Amino acid sequence: MKYRYYDIVDQLKKRGSSPGLDAVRELLAVLGHPEREINVIHIAGTNGKGSVLAFLSSILTESGCRVGRYISPTIHSYEERFQINGEAITQEKLEQYYGRMEEALFEMEEWSERKPTLFEVETALAFLYFAEEGVDFALIETGMGGTLDATNVVERPLLTLISSVSFDHKEFLGDTLAEIAGEKAGIIKEHVPVIVSENVPEVCQVIRERAEEKEAPAIFLTEDMAQVKEESVKGSTFIWKKHRFFIPLPGRHQVSNAVTALAAAEKLWEMGAWPSFSWTVMRQGLAKTRWPGRLEILRERPLVIRDGAHNPDGARRLAQFLEKHFTNRRILYIMGVLKDKEYKEMLSFLAPLGEELYAFRPDNPRGLAAETLAEAAKRCHMRTRVFSGVNEALARALLLAKPEDVIVVCGSLSFMEDMDAAIWKQGKLL
Repeated sequence: MKYRYYDIVDQLKKRGSSPGLDAVRELLAVLGHPEREINVIHIAGTNGKGSVLAFLSSILTESGCRVGRYISPTIHSYEERFQINGEAITQEKLEQYYGRMEEALFEMEEWSERKPTLFEVETALAFLYFAEEGVDFALIETGMGGTLDATNVVERPLLTLISSVSFDHKEFLGDTLAEIAGEKAGIIKEHVPVIVSENVPEVCQVIRERAEEKEAPAIFLTEDMAQVKEESVKGSTFIWKKHRFFIPLPGRHQVSNAVTALAAAEKLWEMGAWPSFSWTVMRQGLAKTRWPGRLEILRERPLVIRDGAHNPDGARRLAQFLEKHFTNRRILYIMGVLKDKEYKEMLSFLAPLGEELYAFRPDNPRGLAAETLAEAAKRCHMRTRVFSGVNEALARALLLAKPEDVIVVCGSLSFMEDMDAAIWKQGKLL
C-alpha cells in the first residue's frame, strides 16, 4: 500500500527551513493547542541531546510511565520520529494524522500567509499525537537551535535540559560558542528548572546568566560527579551518588549524557512530577537503553561501527573512542557528510587514526560531493576511494577488510536510514 503521507512529506520538504515560531503557533492554534495538554521535557544541545533523551525515556518507561519521544533524524524509518515507549507510530496511524494535518494546513491558508515547513508540521503532529495518546511525559528534542526552533513553542515545560554545546550550524546560530550557547539557552523558561550537561566555562556562563534572568533553578553537572570504573566497546560502568550504573552505549561522553538523564529524573521526583523514583528503576532503565547510530556495533569480524558524528566535536569524541580501544588495529572510514558541515576539521581528528577513507555523497540535497571529501582526505595523507552510496562502499570494504580490521561508518545521521542491513549481517553480530 502506498501511503499518501510520503507525498505530503516530499512536498513539505520543498519549503526548506525557516527558523521562527509564528507559523507553528498558528498551526497549533488550528489544532486546538495540544502542546498545552502534555507534560513536556524539552532538550537542546549540539551533541548528546538524543542520547540524553534515550536514557531518560528508558528510565521513565521502566517505571511504568507512558513516554512520548519526538526525535530527528532517525535511523531505521521515518515513522521513528514519533514514538511512545520506544515503539514508532504505525504507518496506518501516521496516515490518519497527516490527513488531519493536511486539513489543518488548508484551514490555515484561508486566513494566514504563512506556510509551515516540514519540521514545523512534524512538531505540531507530535504534540497532537502525544496529547491524544495521553502520554505521561513527552520528551521533545530541538531540531537545530533553541530560541527560534519550532519545538520552543512550548510555553511551560516541566523541565529543560541542555546537553553538550559546541560549534555547528554557524550560519544560523552564530560564530562563537557564546552565541551558540545563547541560542540553545533560548529554551529556558521562567521558573522552570534546567539541567546542564558538563560544558566548557564559556558555555556555562551564558546559560547561567539566562537562567538567572528567567529565575530558573539551574543544575550544572561536571565530569568529576561520576567515577568511571570500566569502559569497553560494549559500554561503561560508573558510580554516581554512591550508586553503580551500567550503560550499553560506549564512549566516555555517554557517561555524561547518562548522568544528565539521572539528574533530570531525580529532579522530576523532587518536583513531585514523577512519584515512581527508585534507584533500581534508574539502574535498570539505563541498562536497557537502546540508541542506534551512536558508536553502534553492527558486526564483529571485521568489526563494523556506525556513529552519527557530524561535526568537529562529534568527530573528536569518536576519535577518542577509537584511539582508546583500537590503537593497534587498521581503521577504515566509510564517510559521507553534508556540505554545510566543517568536514575538514572533522578529518583533522579522524585522519591520524585511519588508513583509508571510502567517500560517498549522502542522498540529500545538502550532501557534499564524494570527490570533494576524498580530496580533503588525501590532503590529510589518507588513501581514498569514491563510491556512489553508503551500501556500495560498505560492501566493498567488507570484501577487502581483514577479520581484525575496524570499519567505521560516520559523517552524518542523514544516510543511516538508507543502510542495507543485509550487507553487514553476513557476519556474526555482537
